[in-house]
Amino acid sequence: MSDTASETKKPPFVTALARGMEVLRCFTPATPELGASQIARMTGLPQPTVWRLCHTLLELGYLDAMPGRQTMRPGIRLLGLGQAVLSGQPIAELALPHMQTIASRHEGAVSLGARDGLSMIYLQRCQGSSIVLADLRIGSRVPLATSATGWAYIAGLGQTERRAVIAELRAERREKWSEIEARLTEALNDYADTGYIVNIGSLHARINSVAVPVRSPDGGAILSLSSGGISQVFQPDKLAEIGEELKKLAAKLAPLLTFQNNGQTIG
Repeated sequence: MSDTASETKKPPFVTALARGMEVLRCFTPATPELGASQIARMTGLPQPTVWRLCHTLLELGYLDAMPGRQTMRPGIRLLGLGQAVLSGQPIAELALPHMQTIASRHEGAVSLGARDGLSMIYLQRCQGSSIVLADLRIGSRVPLATSATGWAYIAGLGQTERRAVIAELRAERREKWSEIEARLTEALNDYADTGYIVNIGSLHARINSVAVPVRSPDGGAILSLSSGGISQVFQPDKLAEIGEELKKLAAKLAPLLTFQNNGQTIG
């Protein structure tokens, strides 16, 4: 075999591993405890396959069986993986004091999120007031289709990648997509003028939010910075003010997505 052929040949895709990961992704804050039949419906996998995968994950400690019930919950070993991911994201720690300053000044919440499938997962989150969605914290997921942080991620994509993501969302949301698409399109059009995304009550009827993408210099990584608060306070003028502050913070954070040195600081 030539050197060129060996370099271009891709390693085999391990289907069993991919299916195991799909099983684990079924467990969310909204669905913390599931049975095998529920997982089979959510993944579209045959139930015997799901049983084998769950048995393996139970044996390894990544799932725990619930006593007296035919259901499972994520096991303690998954917590170690989550901590490893967060510890590998120094940008989250570097951003925290700056995020907290914005949250405290405007009495809202500020979050740093990354895409995970058709969701956004919070790598960092802080609050300046208790009158926000207190059930959202580090590790929480929000929908890519309806959250400000999800819209900001979409805004940060190139046109080809954006069309591909929107096609995925259209297939997922189906009959609800026309309403979502109209609001998303309007937000993206405004983003072209302002540089920030505004989301009025799409994720929660009483919460308004503003968000910006954090894009690495080479375009290879995109995170989102978002801030939200109660709609009575987070009116257009305040959202615009916070949007400008988030843009400045995103500009400081963006280079760190490529160069994440332990001693690096942002001023």
